[in-house]
Amino acid sequence: MTPNADQISPAGKAPAMNEINQRFVDHFAQLVTERVELLAEGPDRQRIVALAKRALREARATLSEERQVVLDQLPVSRLKASDVIEQGWVNLSQASLYRAAESGRFYCTTPKGRSIGKEFPLWQFVEPVPEMIAPVLSQLADQPSSEIHAFWVCAADELNDLSPAEVMAGKPFETRGTLHASQQALLDLPAATRVRRVQVVASHHNKGMTDIVG
Repeated sequence: MTPNADQISPAGKAPAMNEINQRFVDHFAQLVTERVELLAEGPDRQRIVALAKRALREARATLSEERQVVLDQLPVSRLKASDVIEQGWVNLSQASLYRAAESGRFYCTTPKGRSIGKEFPLWQFVEPVPEMIAPVLSQLADQPSSEIHAFWVCAADELNDLSPAEVMAGKPFETRGTLHASQQALLDLPAATRVRRVQVVASHHNKGMTDIVG
């Protein structure tokens, strides 16, 4: 089943550092700091301790850096910016995430029946989508957010009844059943080829919207 613009279901959280691993890192950092403070001697003691603490902070920060969200299927859920960040889908502040949407790096929608409040479709944060989506979003920039989302998640005849989101990612939505061989072949194409296919569909979509408005 292909998701439509209003379909929402629970999504698994993005990969994050296991809590046990985090506690291990914190404990290790504490032990190292204590040993350095005990062993460092002489006039350079304060500098050595400061350098050790700095190295540990940098190591912890590296472990906490943005992780690529790599899934076999695309989630169909949408979350508020705060939940997107809390669950680790992006390593951005809430303000930065909104700015990214305004600049066409990602997109957000307004929940049905509401005039305020933004939600981010999670599929766009799954690799390799974040590196590929911006050119197509620029083609859709003049359309309402509801139309942009509908474009991404609705099946397209030109894409063997796959959605542009699935072709962009090279992965099916989690709600889709068995893929036909021709659909899998399309998902297996090189990333650049898939993007071009989606851009063609976006061009047709824009023309269709222009005809409707006209």
